[in-house]
Amino acid sequence: SKNMVETSYLKQNFKSSHYHSVRPTYPRSLFQAIMSYHKVGRELVLDVGCGTGKATFPMTEYFDTVIGVDPSSKMLEIARREKEMLGKRQVEFTCISGEALSDSFEPKSVDMVVAAESIHWCNRDKLYKQVAQVLKPGGTFAFWFYVQPLFVDHPEAQRVYYKYGWSEEYMGRYLDEDRKRFLLEYGGAELVKTLEGNFASVERHVYDPTVSEYRERTAFHLKKSFTLKEFRDYVYSWSLYASWVSDHPGEDDIADKFIKELREVCNCDEMTELRVEWSTFYCLCTAQ
Repeated sequence: SKNMVETSYLKQNFKSSHYHSVRPTYPRSLFQAIMSYHKVGRELVLDVGCGTGKATFPMTEYFDTVIGVDPSSKMLEIARREKEMLGKRQVEFTCISGEALSDSFEPKSVDMVVAAESIHWCNRDKLYKQVAQVLKPGGTFAFWFYVQPLFVDHPEAQRVYYKYGWSEEYMGRYLDEDRKRFLLEYGGAELVKTLEGNFASVERHVYDPTVSEYRERTAFHLKKSFTLKEFRDYVYSWSLYASWVSDHPGEDDIADKFIKELREVCNCDEMTELRVEWSTFYCLCTAQ
């Protein structure tokens, strides 16, 4: 698996403020589910691959000290600005990768480690070992991600989304096969097997709005209404988009092509609101 440092999020020209403004926030029900699972102290939690702090700040409701770690100084600039604006004194940020936690944190010193929409950018084997090393016995490792949006009223839009977001023809070429398989399978049995080698117990929660057996209530339900204009802004926040633009200077904007094709299959203009619901996944692990 490739390391986090190979993503466009680490480049100095990445628009981290735009990322922060357009990315979805996580529902309170998810944090409540994580805290219901958690059995030890509430002194210290680390947010690995914290980015601009989308998951960091909500954890202040539950922990005395919250430390966001991320290898991107650009992302952390926005996170620190947000900290000042919110007046969150118990939050700190440090510029390191998740694969190097033990360089900054003592063994068995952390109550919980969370990772939101980030572990697919890490060397996961290294990350799991590092997390297991710094967690207190019985501590919690919780990670989650949302994968691809379902256009609720326009199933034909999924083909267009897959074409531009996943296929080798377009932005999917920037996802290596390991990362693509990991995301498309929502971290399948192979993931759990690897985690079980590092943690005492593992719970896996999958929600796929296209599969009837997953339609039961989930703690991680992510849905909203987008106009295609807003959806274009969301695409602009992708690392894959930044990589494509970097490799195709002077060409027509790939986001414009993507949105044009979505507009055609949805038979709407760019200001029509479309209902979107994401496939989601979260995993809860207990340290040995």
